[in-house]
Amino acid sequence: MTALDDLTIVGDDSQNVVGNTVSRDLVVNQLRFVRGRPSMVLSEGEIADRVAGYVRARNHDVIVDVLRRHHAIALAGPEGAGVATTGIAALRELRSGLPIHLFSAGEDDVQEISGAERGYLVRAADEGESRLRSCLEAVRASGGFLLVVGGEAEQGRYAEFLPAVSVEPPSAMAVFRRRLERCGLGGTHWPHWPRAAELLKLATPGDARRLADLVVATADEREVERAYLRWKEQLTGWFADHPGFQDQTLLVAAATIAPADETSVYGAALSLARQLGIRVEGGGLAWCPSTGLAELLGADRLDERIGFRRHGFAESVLRHVWDDYPLARLDLLSWLSALPTDEVVTLSGELRAKLVEVFADLAAEHGSVEKIVQMAEAWAGDRHRSADLSYIALARTCLHPLVGGRVRRALYEWSRYRQAPQTLKLTVARVCQVLGLTHVTIALTRLKHLATHGNEQVQDEVVEVARALASTHPRAVFAAARDWCLSSVQLTTGQDGSRRARVGLRLMLDLLPPGSARGPLEVIDHLACRGGGRIRAVALDAARELAVHHRHEVIGAALAWAGNADERPHEEAAPRRALGTSLFIRLAADRDAAGCALMLTGPGALDPRACPAPWREAMLAEAGTSSSGYDGFPQAAVLWVETAVARPDLRPRIVWMFAAAVGHDPNLRIFMTAFVRAWAGTRRECRDVRDDLLIQVLQPEWQRLLLAGWVWLRRAVTTGR
Repeated sequence: MTALDDLTIVGDDSQNVVGNTVSRDLVVNQLRFVRGRPSMVLSEGEIADRVAGYVRARNHDVIVDVLRRHHAIALAGPEGAGVATTGIAALRELRSGLPIHLFSAGEDDVQEISGAERGYLVRAADEGESRLRSCLEAVRASGGFLLVVGGEAEQGRYAEFLPAVSVEPPSAMAVFRRRLERCGLGGTHWPHWPRAAELLKLATPGDARRLADLVVATADEREVERAYLRWKEQLTGWFADHPGFQDQTLLVAAATIAPADETSVYGAALSLARQLGIRVEGGGLAWCPSTGLAELLGADRLDERIGFRRHGFAESVLRHVWDDYPLARLDLLSWLSALPTDEVVTLSGELRAKLVEVFADLAAEHGSVEKIVQMAEAWAGDRHRSADLSYIALARTCLHPLVGGRVRRALYEWSRYRQAPQTLKLTVARVCQVLGLTHVTIALTRLKHLATHGNEQVQDEVVEVARALASTHPRAVFAAARDWCLSSVQLTTGQDGSRRARVGLRLMLDLLPPGSARGPLEVIDHLACRGGGRIRAVALDAARELAVHHRHEVIGAALAWAGNADERPHEEAAPRRALGTSLFIRLAADRDAAGCALMLTGPGALDPRACPAPWREAMLAEAGTSSSGYDGFPQAAVLWVETAVARPDLRPRIVWMFAAAVGHDPNLRIFMTAFVRAWAGTRRECRDVRDDLLIQVLQPEWQRLLLAGWVWLRRAVTTGR
């Protein structure tokens, strides 16, 4: 069943509905955004930067000692205390150069923990006790280290099995000065700026880092101080001086979408007024005239648009409203989520995207993950909208320190839900490209399920995203592709298995390093032996594609499979022979430039005497004593006997090969006799090859002997002439 109204699909290979895909420019923008957020991407560069700028916690040595003895620790502390940085620095002190990964303790993800010594950083808020226990066991078995970071209340759940230490952070001023030194301002007056000590009196290391970054960004003492205090004094004064709801909604709207044209500002403000239930007497005439809008808001004119030059001022407006008007919080989120698709307010695509960014950031910062998931699903399920809005919301939050774990869980559930809207599946696939910046195994797990339950369009998107991930994680993606193939035979339906195997093999062939094709051939062999008919068909197609660049190896594998060279058990031998034979026959039908069998004349030409096994299997099928025939057999067989005509040097070996394939089986002798007679007909140039073959396979015996005598006599007379 296919429901076009919401792009919901029920079924398997019948899924042909085209869903909306994410704008590629938007993908680039969001990747750039996430890479610029150190809290989201724990790259090697970010780790090195954290360690170099680290100011030792007062109980740093205790933390190192616990890690050394237990290989695991729960580090507790309030937001901004530098808990994660402390743990990372402690790990690098124990093991210089140790790879450290942000991780999730989901069951599928824990299975990806390798035997290599690595550090795994898990956020306590994202996990449950059973998940974390499994993760701890896997990490210890691998010889790695586990860091669990979070607040004291969150860590208390794991005290029974995980040693816990509360981080005692260094002074904020020490962190401020170290950060300035790292940014090249150590020799200026800024490390001794008197106001810094006052501003950071009760601050956390995170606050100190933010203050230092503001110094780097603005280099103006007055603006640094105001921006650090989030323009609190200025905003409180403005709201007191402008108690009118219309003015206030104008400021909130302008700050939210700035820089923007005046029409968009008024439209967004009107939408917010409706959301808040503000009745506007006089309609559009009741609002501030556009000539005084910038002055009213304390805004600037930026290329004919309303904007704010003051650093961080626009972002502080929403924060001020959120903090000072708690009853308006739900209305704010509802307004931000509804405005991008508002049918009354006309906004550019750029502004719609910006609104979703603001919505996602605000919702994530305050833990409103249910709203994020709800809106992402709604936007993706609306076939009249693009996938961009849903993508922005998920891409900006899937790695967020507070809500990222729960967003990743939603991505997992959607990837496994067969009836998810098509556009949502495509969007989840593209979000995995962002997710893979930090959690490559988690991203690949979700891509695996999308490939298993998605149609061809979804599979193509999965392949494209996996290729992108392979540019930075080639080994991980290749290993995952191999695992997808191997696990495909365990799925309950052949359709699911064939889809997973198809995508896995496509990736393996795309990412195959130069040299041997052994890896894909081993996988294809496995699929042939243990997969059903659909999976074997996928394996056959992949083997033929592999033969384009690895022809000699593929032909060798086909011969081994057709002859069951390693003597597999009977239940595996039959499908293996079938795959090898089908592959061999298709390749045997390829022609060289002269029209002869490429397999016998091309580079690395094969000796025909090595080929009886697949020909025998194919003839058994054609003769009706096996299950079914093989595609391309008549064409391949004709090509080979015609090659024997064109190449007298190959003729004896080709004849011997066909005779060996027939053996003493009477049915095959009858089949071969009929085939060669039909092929040769009355053509004189085919007579010698026909007779040589008939001398080998004709029955009863006396006819074969009589023919042999007649052929000998005819050739003797011809030679005498």
